[in-house]
Amino acid sequence: MRTAPLCAALVACAGTPALSQALRDCNTFEANARNTYPPYEQTIRSYANGAIRVIALDTSEPACCSFHVMVTHPSADGLYADCTLISADGSLGFGTLFMDRIGASYESATGLTVTLPVGHWDEAAGRMREAPLVFTVNQATGTVTLAGAAPGPATK
Repeated sequence: MRTAPLCAALVACAGTPALSQALRDCNTFEANARNTYPPYEQTIRSYANGAIRVIALDTSEPACCSFHVMVTHPSADGLYADCTLISADGSLGFGTLFMDRIGASYESATGLTVTLPVGHWDEAAGRMREAPLVFTVNQATGTVTLAGAAPGPATK
C-alpha cells in the first residue's frame, strides 16, 4: 500500500476525536482514474454484487493530505452509476488510507456502512493520527452520508 512520506510518523491514537470530512461530486481532478494505485485488489473494493465500489485515490501532493476516497454507487433512479468523493477538508485529503483494514456491514433500513481507518495530520501534535472514516451508502436513495463525524484538528 502506498502511503504519504509523513505516514512513517503515524501513531494510532484510540479515543482521539474523528476528523472533519467533506462529501463532493466526483467532477474534480482528485477523482481522476490516474490517481488509483496498486495493488488494485486492495485499493478498490466492491460491495453489493459490484453495485458499490470504494476506491482509494492518491494525488501525491500535498504530502500531508493527498489521499481521497471515491465511492461509485447506483443513482437514486437506478439508471446510472453516481459518484461521491470523500475528502478530509474541502480539497485536502487524508494522510493515508488503511484499505487493508476496511470493514463493511449492511442494514436494510440504512444501507451499506463502511468503516475505513484513515490517517490525518495533527498540526498541534506535529504527527499523524488515526481516525475512523465512517460512511453509509444507501442504494434506495442513491446517497452517501457521513456517520459519526465529530470536529477534529484541521488537516492543513
